[in-house]
Amino acid sequence: MKTAAAKKIQAKRARRPIYMVVRKLVDPATGESLGALVPAHDIDARLLRERNFHVGREVRAELKQPRNPGFHRLAHAVGNLLVDNVEEFRDHDGHSAIKSIQTKTGVCCEPMEIDLGPLGKVTAQVARSLAFDEMDDDEFRLLFEAITAYIGEHYAHVMLDSVRAEFWQMVQGDRRAA
Repeated sequence: MKTAAAKKIQAKRARRPIYMVVRKLVDPATGESLGALVPAHDIDARLLRERNFHVGREVRAELKQPRNPGFHRLAHAVGNLLVDNVEEFRDHDGHSAIKSIQTKTGVCCEPMEIDLGPLGKVTAQVARSLAFDEMDDDEFRLLFEAITAYIGEHYAHVMLDSVRAEFWQMVQGDRRAA
């Protein structure tokens, strides 16, 4: 019998996305060359086995292209720049600095009503997940533009000239590449 914790871990793994890559393979039945989805990494192959997905088994899938990992890293580098150079963020990590700015901008946030009992109800902004499977490239680009504009308006003036120049180079350099 599984413990509650083991069941929770198993349920989480069952929801974890499986990353696949398209490879050119030869169909042994026909000799035809075709594109086939194969596990991208060993952990993805393991997840397929755990879910009893075997060769020849028909499955239903929702396919999505993952976000650009370089763009994701750039956003976190901007967060780290805040942590290293702006007093307000010194106790944060890069991710939580970005989430803080995300909440301040309200971009990619969901309103949530909180009941404070006798004090009444208030609405708070809850930042959506930045996870690759939760936010597509277009949404992430919108978020990145909003947070960098916010940082430029509210925090660039407290940065050393060299840090401010690095920040603007990061922001403008990505726009040329994107």
